[in-house]
Amino acid sequence: MSRILCITGTGTDIGKTGLSLSVLLWARSKGLKAGYLKPVQCGSREGAPLGPNPGTRTFFGDSEWIEAAIPGELSGASAVYTFPDAVSPHLAAERAGVWIDPDWIVEQADAASRRCDLLVVEGAGGAAVPLNRDGLSLADVAVKGRWPCLIAAQPGLGTLHHTLTTAHFLRARGVSGSLLAGFALIQSAPTASPVQADNIATLRDMLDLPFFGLMPHCPGLGKRLPLSPAVAALLAQSLPGLDAWWTGA
Repeated sequence: MSRILCITGTGTDIGKTGLSLSVLLWARSKGLKAGYLKPVQCGSREGAPLGPNPGTRTFFGDSEWIEAAIPGELSGASAVYTFPDAVSPHLAAERAGVWIDPDWIVEQADAASRRCDLLVVEGAGGAAVPLNRDGLSLADVAVKGRWPCLIAAQPGLGTLHHTLTTAHFLRARGVSGSLLAGFALIQSAPTASPVQADNIATLRDMLDLPFFGLMPHCPGLGKRLPLSPAVAALLAQSLPGLDAWWTGA
């Protein structure tokens, strides 16, 4: 029976794609067939080279980076909607003359999940970012699709507010109970924040949610290159909470 895990977050550029990659690498380490889907990819355009040979391929967006980071290992990595402008999904869709259909996203996720054991669905921006002018969010799509959500956040100053309010928003939209899987932190700086340990403890107490783990800082991760075996192994082991979630413990 295939499963879906939706990676949502407290904001833009907090490490959701890196966290998605860690989940995919964990799945590979467990012998699971995994896939990746980005419902709405904004800011995707022809531009920076992907990989060590600039003339061989072009970087378009998160789904292409995921595919290049672990080549040949996924059942697929794709986006449902791809827009060139790096703005909120609702505005990117308007500029492209497109209406984002939540039912179509769910259908595409269901189809992709049938090709693998675990499908990682990565949201755009924060959990509350609108997909249209009526305020539809990925949280609403997750409820429609019955996707468990993992909150991605950063461990430093400000994360208590951002993570608590994200969890409250998700619960208010119906992402509660088993649909709110837990939270994970992404260390974006080389050194740990002095409040990191207390933030983790405080969030565990206040959210009453499983803590999946702390994804370590990986200096070369942002270079959009295939991962070295050492980095891949490190990321695969950074989320011990995935084992309990997968087994239902």
